[in-house]
Amino acid sequence: MAKTLNEQKHADQKMRFLSHARRLFASWGVKETSMSRIAGACKVTKATLYHYFTGKECILKEILNCKARESDTFLSKLSSAKTLEECLYHMGKNHLAEMEKPENLDILKILLSETMKNKDMKRFYVHFTQERIMKGAKDLISPFVKGRKSEKEVRLIFFQFLASLMHYTWNQRMVGDLSELIGNEETFVRQLAQTYAKALTS
Repeated sequence: MAKTLNEQKHADQKMRFLSHARRLFASWGVKETSMSRIAGACKVTKATLYHYFTGKECILKEILNCKARESDTFLSKLSSAKTLEECLYHMGKNHLAEMEKPENLDILKILLSETMKNKDMKRFYVHFTQERIMKGAKDLISPFVKGRKSEKEVRLIFFQFLASLMHYTWNQRMVGDLSELIGNEETFVRQLAQTYAKALTS
C-alpha cells in the first residue's frame, strides 16, 4: 500500500513540475528558462528537479507526451461512434474545447516558438505529429472507409481535416470572431465533419 501511495505522490509531483515548466516555457521560451528558474517556481532544489528530469528538453518532450496520452484516452472513446461524420464531429468539438484551456494554449505557443529555432525539437514534433496522424487514420478513420481509399489517401485527408481545425483555432485567436463570415463554432464543426466524411467515403 505504501509503495502505491509513494508512486502516486511521485506522479503528482512530476505533473506539478511539468505544469510550472509549461507556463514558464510559454512565457519566456525554453532557452531562456533555466532549470534553476523551474526549480524556484516549483519550490524545490535543482537537484530534486534533476531527479525527475535530465534537462529542459526532457521536460518539454514529457509535456507533449502527456498531451498525447490525454489525446489517446479521448480517441479511444470515439471507437463507439456509429458513423464517420459523428466521429469527426466529436473529434472537432473536443479539439476546440481543448483549445479553450490555458494549458493547451501554452503548448501551442511553445510549439510555434520552439519548432522554429530548435532543430531537435522540430524533428521530435514532426515525428510526434506523424504518429498522431497515422494512429488516428488507422484506428479511427480506416474502419469506416472500408477500402474505398488507400492508406495514404486516408492519412492525407485526415491531415487536411486536422489542419482545418488548427487553422480555425489560429484565426479565432489571432484575428478574432469570424462567426458573421462563416457561422458559429457549431456550424463550422458540423460542416467540416460532413465535408471530410464525404471526402473519405466517396
